[in-house]
Amino acid sequence: MKPDSILQAGRIRHETVAPQFYFTIDCDWVPGSQFGLEHLLDVCDRYRLKGTIFFAGRFAEAYPDLVRECHRRGHELGTHGWAHGGLEEDEDFRIASYEQQREWIRLATDAVETASGIRPIIFRAPNLHIGETTFRVLEDEGYRYDSSIPARRFDMGFGRVHYTEYFWAPLEPYIPSCQGPHRHGRSGIIEIPPSAVLFPVNLAALRVLGLPTLKYMINWIGQRSQHLVFYCHPFEFLHAKDQRFPRTMSTWNRWGMSPANLALMESLIDHILESGYALTQMMHITPRRLDARYPVELSTDGFLTNRAYREE
Repeated sequence: MKPDSILQAGRIRHETVAPQFYFTIDCDWVPGSQFGLEHLLDVCDRYRLKGTIFFAGRFAEAYPDLVRECHRRGHELGTHGWAHGGLEEDEDFRIASYEQQREWIRLATDAVETASGIRPIIFRAPNLHIGETTFRVLEDEGYRYDSSIPARRFDMGFGRVHYTEYFWAPLEPYIPSCQGPHRHGRSGIIEIPPSAVLFPVNLAALRVLGLPTLKYMINWIGQRSQHLVFYCHPFEFLHAKDQRFPRTMSTWNRWGMSPANLALMESLIDHILESGYALTQMMHITPRRLDARYPVELSTDGFLTNRAYREE
């Protein structure tokens, strides 16, 4: 491999010319939203798209058949807190203690494993609120991947990310530092940041800002990274009145929820595929693809066992 094709310490090597598109779904604990997930699975089937689905533990506990169906259709299963999105006080992984975070993650992990028979090893923090403690908990619980660091994102009062600590984190998948997860380091986790250009590349931005703006954002990201991470929520594809949301959810966040968003999202996927992106999954990024010049202490004990459901 030519020297100029090798990235800086801890980064993932590019082994293909095509940029990579990761389709992800965050299943918050919102009663009624399970029907939105069913619609999303049908869209994925039409595009032959295998995504990564992050489940709040209470969602997985309430709808185990649906979790199993996601696994049966070839999607990766991850966790997204325990009761995130529900009527209770929300979980904040930036400030919670080690013991509290470990309890939330253990409950969610057990719920997904009980439902599917698969022990999840990939995590996305509720509201993308994450800190150094979370990475220690994830390692201790056997996780290998995270997708929570909000690089290049600042919602300016409209969304959930109102801090700039991780703004300049890498756009590419990387090994974070335990002392500062926005920096390269030697932790046991591979970080795959959700894509953003101030605002996130997600369904909320698509339905509020419109398709032309999202196309511009994707073009900007494509000039700087080979990886595009999109996410959506099942509740966004149903009418808000048919679901139960916490009182803390703003009117702005509920605006525009509708089954019509399925067609809008399909238009975005069409654009992404026409732009030359290849459909892939997050756990295709493995320790074997790390640059050997910069050794990283990343244990692979049980790694393939935990991922046995995914085709190699």
